[in-house]
Amino acid sequence: MSLKSKFSSEALRARTALGLTQQEVADAVSTSVRWYQHIEKGTFMPGNVLMLRLILFLELDIEVFREEEEINVPVHSR
Repeated sequence: MSLKSKFSSEALRARTALGLTQQEVADAVSTSVRWYQHIEKGTFMPGNVLMLRLILFLELDIEVFREEEEINVPVHSR
């Protein structure tokens, strides 16, 4: 599964689990609802800043995305 597909499915899963609308997520991460809809459909991949905002807001497990070859997110432990 590509990173774009995985990110879109995880965003949709998390949003619905949290009981949020697409508009609420878009507002919370400072993007348009139309852009967020494209992300959730897998049409577009968010840039790094928007991706991080979505990961934090939707409380996505970043380890899910580290498994993909297309992204290398360093995780530092303290």
